[in-house]
Amino acid sequence: MIRVMSTTKSRRPMARRSRREEYSETTRAALVTSALEMFAQSGYAETSLDAIASAARVTKGALYHHFPGGKKALFIAAFEEIERQVHDRLRSAGAAETGSPWDAARAGLRAFLDICLEPTYRRVVWQEGPHVLGFGEWWECEERYSIGLIRSFLAKLMDAGQLERLPLDPLARTLSGALAGAATAMSIADDPLRVRAEFEQVIARLLEGLRPVA
Repeated sequence: MIRVMSTTKSRRPMARRSRREEYSETTRAALVTSALEMFAQSGYAETSLDAIASAARVTKGALYHHFPGGKKALFIAAFEEIERQVHDRLRSAGAAETGSPWDAARAGLRAFLDICLEPTYRRVVWQEGPHVLGFGEWWECEERYSIGLIRSFLAKLMDAGQLERLPLDPLARTLSGALAGAATAMSIADDPLRVRAEFEQVIARLLEGLRPVA
């Protein structure tokens, strides 16, 4: 009699996180949330670690346990958290547009400019970020979240024949620079709504100029 061996591999159950691990994640998230709120409200220089720890309802020792690098390390974590949130929102804005890739790209542009009006993003990323991190580190962080998303939008436009096929990386970096210029101008403007409208008009016109000639 031929014995048939089962080829199905036994699946190991996924390891459950311990209470200590869950508590550690919760504590870290609370610190980042509190830091983000306080950096946006008072700025980096005027925000103390004592105040952040108190707002998060943890000890200062717990803060240093999660962020041995102190206030700058906590700022970087807060900076990257809001960048992740914005990245997800921009992806969602493009995905929610059911029209053409061009409509999705325009929706992403409008969403980004609207987000630049929000006080927390404005203050932490565009006002405090360059000073706290230094331009090089700040721009590197900013590009890590923006370039890939911009490249994705542009590639879809090119594949759909709605944008002239040009070298993708230089084009993505050119558009990234234009968007950074818009965000920076809005962050220091007396009338950011007017500046937002002007930049949308200019950037949209630049993109229109890259559409294939019919």
